[in-house]
Amino acid sequence: MLELENARVIGMGNDRRVYQDPRDPRRCIKVPRYPDKGSRQNQREQRYFEGLVRRGVHDWSYVPAYHGSVATREGLGLVFDLILDDDGTTSRRLREVCHETPERVGEEALMDELANLYRYLDKRWLIPSDLNDRNIVVQFREHQSPRLWLIDGISNPDFIPLATGIAWLARRKIARRYRHFLKKLMKGGMLTADAHARLERRLWGD
Repeated sequence: MLELENARVIGMGNDRRVYQDPRDPRRCIKVPRYPDKGSRQNQREQRYFEGLVRRGVHDWSYVPAYHGSVATREGLGLVFDLILDDDGTTSRRLREVCHETPERVGEEALMDELANLYRYLDKRWLIPSDLNDRNIVVQFREHQSPRLWLIDGISNPDFIPLATGIAWLARRKIARRYRHFLKKLMKGGMLTADAHARLERRLWGD
C-alpha cells in the first residue's frame, strides 16, 4: 500500500486530492479527499480510461497518459502523467496564464492550440465531462509552441453512457461541450470576440 503522507499535493477539488507520485516525479496520483466515502469521480474515470486502453487509444498528446491504479491509505489512486514545464515546475492552469502572464501565449498560438485540442478529442471521441479553464494547463517547452493539456474531467457521466461506444454520438457531445467552453473563455476575457468567431468558423464553418 502506497504511503502519500509526505508526498507533495499539487491540486485539490471537491472530490479528490492530487499528489505528485513519490515513486516517479513525472507522474501524479488522484485519490479521494474523503476515503471513507470513496470517490465517484475516480470510479467513473477509472472505468472510462480502462475502456480507452481496451479500445487501443495510445496517443496521449493532449490528455495525460493513464498508468492504472494503485492502493493507497487514502483509497484507490489513479496514476497519470504529470504535465511539467521544461524547468520541472508543474504547468499552470490556462486561467492563470491568460490573466497573469498573457504575453507568454499570444492570441494566434492560443487559437491554434484550442483548435488542436478539439480535433484531438473529436478524432478519438474522448468525451470531456467537465471542460473549463481550471482543468486545462499550458505547458511551456524550450523551442516549442505552448501546448494545452486537458488534465481532468475526461469521462462520460451519463446514466446510460451510449456516447462512450458510439462515435457519432460522442462527437456530437464533444462539439456541444466544446462550443460552450469557448463561449466561457470569451466571457472570462481569455478569448476576444473576434478570436471566438474565427475559431467557430475554423472548427465548424459557422
